[in-house]
Amino acid sequence: MPKEVTHEMLAAAMKKAVETGLVAKGAVDTETYIKNWEALKASIQAALDAAE
Repeated sequence: MPKEVTHEMLAAAMKKAVETGLVAKGAVDTETYIKNWEALKASIQAALDAAE
């Protein structure tokens, strides 16, 4: 299992977040999108760290 979040993992998480309504589709500005991206990255990293 990877110890760090990969771009592929993050892209898949963002796609699923949009599909489930966690992140608004196309209705967010760039700064908000980046914040959401970073928040998802931190969440995935926390899960990876906990799995070790």
